[in-house]
Amino acid sequence: MVDNGARSDEVSVKKRGQDEALRSALIGLISVLVCFLFLLCSYSLSGVSKKTEHALAKTSTVTHLILSSGCGKPAPFPPGLSENETIRSGGFERMYRLHLPSGYRNTILQPLVLNFHGHGSTATHQEQLTKLSLLADQQDFIAVYPQGMVGPDDATGWATGPGHDPHVNDVLFVSDLLNSLQARLCIDPARIYAMGFSNGGGMVNLLAAKLSGRIAAFASVSGSYYPVPGGYSVVRAVPWLEIHGTGDRVVPYNGSLSKDYESVTKWLLNWVQRDHCNNRPDIFLRQKTVMGEQWLGCRGGVAIIHYRILNEGHTWPHVLFDERIQKKWRQVTATALIWQFFKNHPMVVRQVSNSKRDTYVVSQEIHDMDSSCNDHCRSGTDSAGNIF
Repeated sequence: MVDNGARSDEVSVKKRGQDEALRSALIGLISVLVCFLFLLCSYSLSGVSKKTEHALAKTSTVTHLILSSGCGKPAPFPPGLSENETIRSGGFERMYRLHLPSGYRNTILQPLVLNFHGHGSTATHQEQLTKLSLLADQQDFIAVYPQGMVGPDDATGWATGPGHDPHVNDVLFVSDLLNSLQARLCIDPARIYAMGFSNGGGMVNLLAAKLSGRIAAFASVSGSYYPVPGGYSVVRAVPWLEIHGTGDRVVPYNGSLSKDYESVTKWLLNWVQRDHCNNRPDIFLRQKTVMGEQWLGCRGGVAIIHYRILNEGHTWPHVLFDERIQKKWRQVTATALIWQFFKNHPMVVRQVSNSKRDTYVVSQEIHDMDSSCNDHCRSGTDSAGNIF
């Protein structure tokens, strides 16, 4: 006869054996799962790495002039209209607003103007503020309004340096945008320009520092000029037009230590040194509230022009500017003034051709390009100012 204590010990032994068997089975199952997940992750990461490398190779920043392959292709929408479009850049879907002039023809190389909005603004508002699309219809050029991303301060803007700016590569975005547009539209690569307001003006300054071999001339209104991340990589003397009001409290004319803004005067003199211009400017315009000064003698025949507007605040200029156009003095808006400056400063390049390659010389840089494009896709301005 077995007493109750013995039966209890027997049950306990059996239960421990079952628990140990169950524990061993679970450990084995977990080990199998861990190995499977490790192999799966290794394979996935390897695949992603290859795809990422391929994507990076395809989206590296193009810093020099390239030919347009969009000549002869149909317009994406009827000329005379503006449409919002998107591209992928730096892992993000980026938006921009494109305006085709009413006279757009896909067999004629046309200039292109990039127009950057200010902090907290939009591409559509920049189009309305500057009225550049109206001028584009009159002067026959393509207008493009890139859209900035939302930054840590929940406002749109451009990654020009400060911590509250979006953490994206906006120079890459502009490069990718130009690549896309030049593949679809008939764009003159020697007449691509950039303008902007406020933070958009700061973005234009960044582009002058990083894409001077691809963008012909630059203009800024009330620009916020922070130290350029990574420094300046300027490959030639670049033309600059700057407009600023002395009453600007957002981006003070005399700079701001707390905001890390350079004074407009210091910023101008730094560009004078980079372009190797004469140290002292010539005052060429004195209006009631506007003074115009220019630095000449720069390398490559470029110029740096500055308009100082007395007591003007942080806004797109309300005043009209006296401008000499075709030997006549006329009063023009800031937008028209900027376009006239751009017209006077295409990229100065020289073409050397042989049977297989076209070599374009831009200042110190030399770039070879496939001559697969038709004759109407080749353009530029030689040292005598002749369009080829």
